[in-house]
Amino acid sequence: MRILFAALTASALAGTALTGTASAGSAGPVPTGSAAFTKNPIYKTGKFAPRTCEEPTIKGGDIDSVRLYADAISACLGKAWGAQLGKAGIPFTKPKVTVAYGDRIKTACGVYRPSDTFGLYCQKNTTVYLMVNHYGIADELDSPQMLESLSIGYGYHIQRLIGVFAQETRLARQSSKSGVVALRSKVALQNICFAGAFIGSVWDSLGHSKEHGSGSFINRHSMESDVLGNGTTKNRIYWLGHGFDAQSPGACTTFTAPASRVA
Repeated sequence: MRILFAALTASALAGTALTGTASAGSAGPVPTGSAAFTKNPIYKTGKFAPRTCEEPTIKGGDIDSVRLYADAISACLGKAWGAQLGKAGIPFTKPKVTVAYGDRIKTACGVYRPSDTFGLYCQKNTTVYLMVNHYGIADELDSPQMLESLSIGYGYHIQRLIGVFAQETRLARQSSKSGVVALRSKVALQNICFAGAFIGSVWDSLGHSKEHGSGSFINRHSMESDVLGNGTTKNRIYWLGHGFDAQSPGACTTFTAPASRVA
C-alpha cells in the first residue's frame, strides 16, 4: 500500500517507522516534558489568520509545474505557521522543501520509491520531500494529494519546533513496544489535524472548493487501510476533519483525547 506521508525520526531510525521525533534545535521558550503535549502554547494561538493561497496549476506529467506548486504552497504554509508560532512565543524556522523525481529517490534519510510513499519529512536535514514519478503527477484540482502532503510535512516540522518530538523521544525510550505505537499514533493524529487546520483556513481561496467539496477531500481517506502507529483510518478522518472545521491548532489536542479517538 502506498503511504501518503512518512516521517523519519529518532525512534524510526532506531528501528520503528512512521512518526516524528527530534529536539527543537533552537534556543527559545520551547515547552518541554509533558507540557509539550498537554499545555503547549500553540493550543492558545487561535485560528489561522485569513489569507489567500496562490495555487498554481499542476500539469499532468510536468515536474516543473509540481515544483512551482510546491514553492507557492510552502510560502503560504510558512506565513501561516510563522504567525502561529509567533503568537505562541516559539522561534520559527522554515523547513527545506524538495520535489524529488524518479523511480528511486535518494534523501538524507535513505533511498525511497514514490510507489511506496508520496512524501517524507527527514529530521536529519529538516527537509520535506515530495517524491513523484511520471505516473504520479496528476491534475492537482482532481487530487489534492500534494496540498495535503505539503501540509503534513510542514506539520511534522512544526511538531519538531514546538517540542512534541523531543518529548516523544524521551517517552519512547521508557515505553514498551505497544506504548511506543500508541505514542506514535497520538503524534501522527495531531499531525494530520494540524494539516487539516491549515487547509481549512485556506480552502475557500483554492480551486478545490470549486471542483470538490471539503467532505470529499476528507473522506477520501476512507479508502485507506489502517497503518500501525499512524492512527486508524477512522481516527485519521476524524482528526483531519476536526482540524479543518476548527482552522486552529488548538483543536489538535490528541494527547488528552479519549483512548478511542487516538487508536
